[in-house]
Amino acid sequence: MSAVDEPDPAALPGQERMVAFVDASVAIALTLLVLQLSELVPADDRPAVPPARLVVENLPVFGSFLLSFAVIGRLWLVHHRLFGFGARLTPLLVLLNLGWVLTVVLLPFTTQLTSTYGPDPFVLRTYIGVLTLATGLLTAMAVLMRRTALAHDDPRRPPEAFVVGSAAATVDIVLALVLVVVVPAVGYYALLTLFLDPLTTRVVARLRR
Repeated sequence: MSAVDEPDPAALPGQERMVAFVDASVAIALTLLVLQLSELVPADDRPAVPPARLVVENLPVFGSFLLSFAVIGRLWLVHHRLFGFGARLTPLLVLLNLGWVLTVVLLPFTTQLTSTYGPDPFVLRTYIGVLTLATGLLTAMAVLMRRTALAHDDPRRPPEAFVVGSAAATVDIVLALVLVVVVPAVGYYALLTLFLDPLTTRVVARLRR
């Protein structure tokens, strides 16, 4: 093989390969969530528990599972839409994407913390903090992709409305994090700040004009 044909070890992965890696990571995170439920079923050498009682006694576990399943699913959908616009890969974009994957694969662990310790202040801040990082990294990628495309006059770029919506979602989750830091007793109800999205979207849109 000539020097010309040798692969460049510093070359960035293709977009399709990077998206496939993300999809695989999300699938693994969802699988780990389900495994936590599987551990609730008694083994053959343990006393059997009526299934209804098993579910009722572990409602917090099921609630945490459903919440995190919805969160991971939502994050994946936004990521899928974002890279559906097309992207010029840069080292910074790849790094931000890896950081986002890290937050997703951490969610099964933080979910287990929430089901075990409930509204413990440290667990609250950790769980919502990971969500804040995940949402913030999505926004950072959207902004970077749009700026890079505009600089190269590339029509394949996230529209302004997408960037505004992503930034507004980040503001909502940051407000939730601030709330649990200042008033831990609010618990997971702090996530209700996500319903402020119409208001925060208008504010972010005005700031970006």
